[in-house]
Amino acid sequence: MEKNNQISTSKIRRLLRIFYVLPVLFALGICAILVYNRAAHRPPPVRIISGAPFASVKIGPLEARFFTQGNALHAAGDDVFIEFRDAQNKLVDVGAVSLMLVLKTPGTVMHSISKVMRTATPGQYRTTVQPGVAGDWTATLEYTGPPGQDKASFPIKVI
Repeated sequence: MEKNNQISTSKIRRLLRIFYVLPVLFALGICAILVYNRAAHRPPPVRIISGAPFASVKIGPLEARFFTQGNALHAAGDDVFIEFRDAQNKLVDVGAVSLMLVLKTPGTVMHSISKVMRTATPGQYRTTVQPGVAGDWTATLEYTGPPGQDKASFPIKVI
């Protein structure tokens, strides 16, 4: 009887070791998966921006050029790249920039306001425009910064 008691005690000790080791192994496995996924993480794909601007507008002494994938804005949305250049074709940092699209139709007025962010290159800005509806919109571009404050409105077609 004592031998059976020793066997069951050794089995219990072995089961207890497994019981304590399994959660530790499980936690280590989760940590390993997280580290592997972080190391294998790739940045989001880069969208190709056209070489020629789809629109440009004179705003004060500067010219603002608009680039996007393809050569037009789409109702579903686009990433838009804006750059400001002076008369010598040099990039100019204009400070804070805002872009608003307005579509006036009989009985309604629609607005599409975009948050414009700076890029690492002074004078170049990036935003996402999501008008939602195709049509002939009026874009209003405004800046406030070192060269002063200015505003320009111009027509823009959304397909």
